[in-house]
Amino acid sequence: MAHLLLIDALNLIRRLYAVQERPYLPLADDVAEGTKAQIIRNTENMLRQALARLQAELEPSHALLVFDGRDSLWRKALYADYKANRKPMPVILADALPGLQQTAQTLGFNSVQQADYEADDVIASVAVRLAQHGQQVTIVSTDKGFLPLLGPHIGIYDAFARQFQTEEAVQQKFGVSSDQLVRYWSLVGDSTNNIPGVHGIGPKGAHDLMALGATLTQALEHPDCHKKLREKILQHKEQIKIFMQILSLKTDVQLGLNLQDMRIQQHATP
Repeated sequence: MAHLLLIDALNLIRRLYAVQERPYLPLADDVAEGTKAQIIRNTENMLRQALARLQAELEPSHALLVFDGRDSLWRKALYADYKANRKPMPVILADALPGLQQTAQTLGFNSVQQADYEADDVIASVAVRLAQHGQQVTIVSTDKGFLPLLGPHIGIYDAFARQFQTEEAVQQKFGVSSDQLVRYWSLVGDSTNNIPGVHGIGPKGAHDLMALGATLTQALEHPDCHKKLREKILQHKEQIKIFMQILSLKTDVQLGLNLQDMRIQQHATP
């Protein structure tokens, strides 16, 4: 059985870069070329170490670094403020990405991006497809948006905490199971993606509502659903639908890759 690592590339690289950039902050626009080179050289070394450690700890047979597509705008088309609170990628890092991809390639790790989709959608599509065929997939990311994918064949690994996410941890942190997270975040909000949720509905109200049915429709039809809560949900019904669509990962992105394309090249030159 194959074991595929799907690495959320920018989630990993931006954190590695941030550590190297920190001593030089605030960076001026005309920062010295030598400083830029040092930051990128350090980031490259940290990336090498991180990939080698992942390979040693998780023993994958296959791996893929997945980058965001440049034209992935469909979520913003649904909700203009999606990720509006995110800082843009530092120019120094953006310019260095091709070189960092080459660094990963020398270690046997191929990279991919699909122009019209975020890395999350590509990762979810590959993970679900392989899991359906009984293969083991580990998603390497600290992004909680992957948690709804948790299952027998899909694990989620935090490379910085060096631990797997668990269903028990999800329940403890959010008070719901992983398959309820999208609905939960749509109600209470998700600051990571700048999703406000429904005004006036906090975790307790969301938990109470979700305990009444497997879907919002079922919960609203339950005789124990509080009238004011029902009215609030119905009032924001279309907004909630949009939030759920935005927070749900696509699982039908086509890449045209097969497992052989993702195999780690063990004899690649370091």
